[in-house]
Parts: sequence; structure tokens; C-alpha cells
Amino acid sequence: MFATNSMQTDFHSHYAATLAISLEKNITIETDLGKEEYRVALVGPNTYHRTISPGVEMVALLIDPETYEFGSISESISSGEVKKLEIQKFLPLIDSLWSLYYGDLSDDEATQLQFNLLRTVYPFDALKTTVDPRIQKIAKRIRMEIPSSIRMKEIGKDFSISEDRLIRLFKENLGIPLRRYLLWVRILRAVKELKAGNNLTDAAHAAGFSDSAHFSRTFKENFGFIPSLFFGHLKTAEVRFCEPDEKLR
Repeated sequence: MFATNSMQTDFHSHYAATLAISLEKNITIETDLGKEEYRVALVGPNTYHRTISPGVEMVALLIDPETYEFGSISESISSGEVKKLEIQKFLPLIDSLWSLYYGDLSDDEATQLQFNLLRTVYPFDALKTTVDPRIQKIAKRIRMEIPSSIRMKEIGKDFSISEDRLIRLFKENLGIPLRRYLLWVRILRAVKELKAGNNLTDAAHAAGFSDSAHFSRTFKENFGFIPSLFFGHLKTAEVRFCEPDEKLR
């Protein structure tokens, strides 16, 4: 989730869906069908588009299509589609969105705002499950061992779970596929390194990417932007990552 007033992109598509909310003025999004103005736009996964809104204060929430949360709202949007949503439904969250824009929300408050935004798109219950203690320990081990190579078969054996069952239990318990969780952990590790002031190359290596180009390419595939938009002296946006392991709390 990020806030910016400098949103101007080239045409692109990316893996994540996007919920974009303007805090005052309209956002302009262009697709193959032409330009359209929105106060709230829901952009489906892999939608070829560009955003042309310099000077417009806005918040964008990028949603992994393989998560429980996206599955809960997936009937509201299709791949390749941009849907206009009514701003009135989101007005109760405007104060919190402004607080996020100015950097005044804690990480916990930003995470709660994320769920409130998604439930405004389509009401759904939080993922209610008692997390298998083995899955909790495996997720923690993954976060601790990155950037080392993670061998799922060996980890499964350590916890008396076959690799196939581990993959199934992980998705059932945490709402995200194991392979996506591994990718998110690597991205988040690199992000933390960048926020700590490390350069792109060192951050990429610390997270297990082969080089800075590999990390930048992976970042852009998932978010539609290069990392320098969010980090370093050229940054034009304030970003918060709502980590996958939030569900373990």
C-alpha cells in the first residue's frame, strides 16, 4: 500500500490487482479503450494501463491475486478490467487515508486500514482458522533462513509433513500459496534493507536475488513500478507493506 501525489506511469501490466483511491481530485487511468476519471478505481490483475495523475493525492493498495483477501473480492473484478467504485462507501475511511498519506499511521493501523478497504469493496470475513503450530514454525523458519536456499522437502521432513501436504496446509492456514509466501519474504527482506539505507545491489543479495536487476524486475512484475519510486533519494511515494505473516499474530 502506498501514498503519492506523483503518479504518472508508462503503459504496463502487473500481477497484482490495485485499489486506487483519490483523496480529493480525480485519478486518470488510460487503457486500450481510452481515458477515464475515477475517485475510486479497482484495477484487475494483468490489466494493461497507465495512470496519469501528477499532483493528485492518492493511496493505492496492491493485492496479490493468490491471497485469501483477493479471493474474497474476486467476483468484483476480472483480469484486464478497470471498475469504477462509488466514493461514498469509502468516505468513512478518508481520515485514515489522509493519515496514511502523511505517514501518521502505525504499521498495525495501516494493516487494519488495508482490510477495511478490501471489506468496503466487498464484505467478507477475516480468515478464521486456528493456525497449525507446524505451519507457524515453518513460516518463522522461512523468514529466519532467507536468503538461504529453502528446501521444502527437508523442512517437511523436519516437521513430519510430506511436501505435497505442506503446500496444501500452508495455503489453508495462511491464505497464501507457499511459493508466493517465499517470494514475498524475499521482497520484504530487500525492502527492509533498502529502508535501512543499503543500496539496491546489497539489498538484492541480502534477500537472495541474484543481482539488483533480478530484484528490480521481480519488484516491477508484482507492483508495476521500479523500486526507486519508493526508496532512495528519488522516491516519490510513501509505502507500507502489510506482511504475509500478519496472519500469524
